[in-house]
Amino acid sequence: MTKKIIDHETRTLDGNAAAAEALRQIEPEVFGFYPITPTSYIGEKFSKFVADGDVDTEYVCAESEHAALSICVGAAAAGARAVTATASQGLILMAEVLWNASGTRLPIVLVNGNRALSAPLSIHCGHDDLYAVRDSGWGQLVAKNAQEAYDFLVCSFRIAEAENVRTPLMMAMDCFHTTHTAMKISLEPDDEVQKFVGEIILKNPLLDIENPTAYGNFTKPDFYMEHKRAQLAGLENMRGQAEKVLREFAKKFGRGSGELVEKIGAENPEIAFVAIGSVCATLERAVEKLGNAAVVRPKMFRPFPSDELREKLKTAKKIIVLDRCSPCGAEWAPLGTEIRNLGLDAEIRNGIFGLGSRETHANDFVELAKNFENLPENKPHWINLREEK
Repeated sequence: MTKKIIDHETRTLDGNAAAAEALRQIEPEVFGFYPITPTSYIGEKFSKFVADGDVDTEYVCAESEHAALSICVGAAAAGARAVTATASQGLILMAEVLWNASGTRLPIVLVNGNRALSAPLSIHCGHDDLYAVRDSGWGQLVAKNAQEAYDFLVCSFRIAEAENVRTPLMMAMDCFHTTHTAMKISLEPDDEVQKFVGEIILKNPLLDIENPTAYGNFTKPDFYMEHKRAQLAGLENMRGQAEKVLREFAKKFGRGSGELVEKIGAENPEIAFVAIGSVCATLERAVEKLGNAAVVRPKMFRPFPSDELREKLKTAKKIIVLDRCSPCGAEWAPLGTEIRNLGLDAEIRNGIFGLGSRETHANDFVELAKNFENLPENKPHWINLREEK
């Protein structure tokens, strides 16, 4: 079959379809996959690309998410470019393998549809899964919309595979709010995307029989700490590599600023909202209504862009950090805790919103800002929660 070649065009696509198109252009050697809502369509669409001869990828339908990522670990260790996609319970079932992938410094890319965790069962949006594995040693990029999901995925392989990084990376987008919400997407030419991503150059592949190597060996106490510190260095280097690649993408394709932290609204705001994911579009409308306000969005949650956030938030007098996740016994939820630890000279409050896709509108955030002085200081405020009588 002759591969379909796409020049630059604009299409109406949701986040799943945009991600599948990016992967078609990148053409990884291996795609290990097990379906789960909301990212099943990525695998379904990519399998059609394989069947139609549009990609020369080994597409493996696994018996579970654990197996899907294990396939990617084996492929990446052998020297291949590998990818998978999952969400929610699927990501949690992968948990054991997440640590294997990062501990062996394998630059796998994973697309996650941020979805609430059971119980009770919800197939709707939450950042529970993303936060649950935040300390697994993977990088985490979080897209705001379908266009950014496409852009970030094009960038992800170059970020993860860099010589001084060699660390796996999740490209995350919100369940349904992004995975199934369509918008006009700019798709770049196939050849330009392929040039931008480049060929994978993986050190010490298992299939290099002239230079035998091993992965995942047992380590005794006299070397385990050194191994983990070296692993952390790769993750820390991902921050600089991500900024470099995002800036190159912005320069080449004319989209995005290349910054790891985006600030929209007043330069020196009276109040700033901090959040990740699709809610930031709603927050932008709230900021317009408030006037002297801004929304500050870290595009990356791991490694956390602390210095960039300090710079963007340094003049804010009041800050509301919004988490789409329960604190689960901690004083504050994950993003709120990270912002509070920055040592900013501002009053900071934490808000819990949108669990299981509970509707939250711009006016809800406007009222939250106006009611700032009444928000609790040492625990989160739950937005639009039906209180027990």
